[in-house]
Amino acid sequence: MWALVWGLFSLAALAAAPADDLSFERRRWTLVDGAPGQAFGIQQTIDGLIWFASPSGLYSFDGVKFKKENQVYGHKLLSINTTTMNVHRNGEVAVGYNFGGISIISPRGARHYVAGVDFPLGSTRTLSVDADGTWYAGTTNSLVRLKDDKWIAVAHTPLPGMLESIWFDLDGALWALNGDEIYVLPKGAEEFRFVMKYGGRGTANLFRRRLQVKLADGSFASLSADGKSTPFKLDNAKVYQTIVAGPNGTVVATRGEGFSRLVQRADGTWYESEFYPPVSGYGAGAGSGSVGVSMYRDREDNFWQTTLEGVEKFRLQRFHRIKKNDIIWLVQPGLGDEMWMGGYNDPMLRVSPDGSSRPTSMKAATAMLRAAADHMWVAVQGGVWEFHAGDEHFWEFPAQVDKAFDVQALALDTDGKLLVSIARHGLWTFEQGVWRQDQRLQGLKDPTPISMLRDSRGQVWLGLTNNRLGALTPQALTLLPAGQLQVGNVLAMADIGGHLLVGGENGVAWIDGGRALAMRFERDGLVQQVSGMVRDHLGQLWMHSNSGLVVVASKALQAFWRSPDVPLATELFNFEDGVSGTAAAVRPLPTLSVDSRGRVYYATTSQAGWIDPADIRRNPRPPDVLIRNLRAGQDDFHPANGMQLPEHTTAIDLSFTATALSVPERVRLKYRLQGVDADWQEATRERSAHYTNLRPGPYHFQVVAANEDGVWNMQGAELRFVIQPAFWQTTWFQLLCTLLVMLGVALLYRWRIAVVKQRTLALAEARAGARLEATLQERGRIARSLHDNLLQAAQTLILRFHTLNDRMPQEPDLRAKLDKVLDYAEQLVESTRDEVVALRRMPTCDELYAELKASVAATAAGAEVAMSFATTGEVQQLQDDTASEIAYVLREAVCNSARHAHASRIEVTLHFGALALEGAVIDDGVGLGRQPAAAGHWGIIGMRERIQRLGGAIDIGPGVRGGVSVRFSIPAVLAYRPAASLATS
Repeated sequence: MWALVWGLFSLAALAAAPADDLSFERRRWTLVDGAPGQAFGIQQTIDGLIWFASPSGLYSFDGVKFKKENQVYGHKLLSINTTTMNVHRNGEVAVGYNFGGISIISPRGARHYVAGVDFPLGSTRTLSVDADGTWYAGTTNSLVRLKDDKWIAVAHTPLPGMLESIWFDLDGALWALNGDEIYVLPKGAEEFRFVMKYGGRGTANLFRRRLQVKLADGSFASLSADGKSTPFKLDNAKVYQTIVAGPNGTVVATRGEGFSRLVQRADGTWYESEFYPPVSGYGAGAGSGSVGVSMYRDREDNFWQTTLEGVEKFRLQRFHRIKKNDIIWLVQPGLGDEMWMGGYNDPMLRVSPDGSSRPTSMKAATAMLRAAADHMWVAVQGGVWEFHAGDEHFWEFPAQVDKAFDVQALALDTDGKLLVSIARHGLWTFEQGVWRQDQRLQGLKDPTPISMLRDSRGQVWLGLTNNRLGALTPQALTLLPAGQLQVGNVLAMADIGGHLLVGGENGVAWIDGGRALAMRFERDGLVQQVSGMVRDHLGQLWMHSNSGLVVVASKALQAFWRSPDVPLATELFNFEDGVSGTAAAVRPLPTLSVDSRGRVYYATTSQAGWIDPADIRRNPRPPDVLIRNLRAGQDDFHPANGMQLPEHTTAIDLSFTATALSVPERVRLKYRLQGVDADWQEATRERSAHYTNLRPGPYHFQVVAANEDGVWNMQGAELRFVIQPAFWQTTWFQLLCTLLVMLGVALLYRWRIAVVKQRTLALAEARAGARLEATLQERGRIARSLHDNLLQAAQTLILRFHTLNDRMPQEPDLRAKLDKVLDYAEQLVESTRDEVVALRRMPTCDELYAELKASVAATAAGAEVAMSFATTGEVQQLQDDTASEIAYVLREAVCNSARHAHASRIEVTLHFGALALEGAVIDDGVGLGRQPAAAGHWGIIGMRERIQRLGGAIDIGPGVRGGVSVRFSIPAVLAYRPAASLATS
């Protein structure tokens, strides 16, 4: 088990009826929980950790987990067999070893002193620091102090015997306990002075910065270096061994195997208020294992005691206990300013505001009702008690009611009659000694009200089982519509400033007219089994649930009346604050009340107590935050800013804690790893964080924490570390890889472009070849048609005419004319045959150029004088259709310039480029805007269509220096004859 929460008030203490009502939590950790045994040294470091020095090792404790340490501040110890330790105000930690030697460790470094080398021989038994900050150490053989990093004797004359303890008192005097003798070295003196013999180890202690000693006669006294002795008045002093400062200013005295808390009377005498016996039965050597070894009080005023088998902590709780041995409590306001309280076994008490009380004759009350300041009703088994105007009277149940059944609830009806809800018997009215069965609930299933309330407007409300709530009128009970209320069995009702709240097993609801509006809370499941509700003098709402006492602040409550849908923030008080036991599930009800001074009282099945809402003890100290360990793989690293983690680290575990030792279960921790966590992460059960898939580089880890009262340490703790990259994760390697990838991409791109270009050229060649083949086929068809049809027919006609010519009469004139006709026909056939031959072969570029020049010269009379013609680039053979189309475009453009523009200069150029065939016709004529003819008369549409059909682009517009500019461009792959075609020409 993680921890044992043990009631401070044993049966013996309860029977003793102590006068004060302080309540303490006693918590014990044993060897099973990882706690050290036989720890002779207890200290708290400046970071808030509690440390224990024991023969089995040095342990640290953060309030949640014990950790066996082999190092302090990251520096290793000389041995695990430790005997004592102390903490310097500058943060240094001194650790003494059982086999001699000492280590003084700080975050900056460690100094180790080895017995027999630079430190005296013998077991190191005690450590102390004087007002100047000088270290003192006592061994079994000597007493030394540290000066200039050397240990020197404190006095010229060594002390006799075996040294046990040393202390500096309020005046700076050094006290040394040696066996059963006490010595003192006054401030400024050079030699110790013998003071007295005493009872031996465990009977002297530094108390309130004075040496407190048990004298030979059994009494106690405080000593000073000047020889004065001040007695400590203590009842039955002989039974105690030593006196020490307890938690929160209390005084503790050890007695046998336990210890007692002392309280001082007005005359200055101390007496035992409570005795805390040893907790036995939890390990080997039960009983003896609880013998106290050492005691310590931390900075939060918690009191620690080590035993042979563990560690105990005592903490003052917020609530005050009513210390009376009883069960099944009921506490409600009584007559005047009294609070009436009692349980099942003992008579009920009437407690006055000054704390004095007097018993009544009533036992086992199940319900109470304050009808007026001088009028009380109390229900007990068999009937009800009435207290009115100084008189008291017991009214028995009517004969038809079984007296074994208890009263569930009491209330006043609108007419002043007493309403009594009796288990298994339903609702009754009582007036002037007469009992009557209330008929207004007849016909209801399970008609016994669990709770009843008359609100501030005089309306009586009855709460029943199964989500039933009704308003009681003089005629009947009007139930809230089914399905409206969802609180389960109605256990409690309260009028909060004119607002009716209903509490039950499933929560709380506000009854607003005919609506039931459920209260919602930020923490789910916190408010269930609500058995009591009150409003304190500060306007806060208190609810008693199975989680404890839940408080809603006044501002939040006022906001709820305006916006019931908004979840409410709450504060919880439970067993950690002193509220032990569970609230009654059936009766006695209600389980909360407020007295005339504004104190809130609670009652459970095992105890009762109170708290003053205006004076709740808070912890103003924010917790210290520590990052305790960093684990990467199988290796643990001591956290240090700037630390380097090895390469290949991808996952880490970070453990951290916060040193709020009073209520560590309520400590809140938040953490984040910048660059990984988008926002703060809440630590839940484990005080650790786990990260995976981390990349090399710098990281910044932060932790913040709040104590049990929400006081945050926002500075927290931080750890900056770097994960070293592997060679393949370095910047230069990644840059090199990036360059190689970019080079590869570039080469791939170039290869791809070449492939695409090659494919484009191949495709263009294929298309050009296809067009050429189609052209050749068309020309072959035309040639065949001319040869097979026209030429053959013409030849036949010529032959026939020759035959006719031979047969015609000899008429010279007619024969001469006919011969001319036949000669012309034969020339026509010969010319046509030449044309057919021309169709069957590919024309040369020279022939094409000659045809173009001839066409330009024939365009207009004198046009060849104004025209110039030039070619640039390496002349390529053109596709046949390209040549003819270009010839048409050039002829049309030159004709337009000569006929319409009246140009004095016409420049014709052809550029055979590697990527395209480019042509231009530029004149200096009147331009487009002054041409009289329509654009269509220039053949512009024809020129555009021809160039576009070839896959090129043409631009017709004004020239740079006036006139008209006709420019066209045809891709090389479409204009030039492919190599394959040239090879086969």
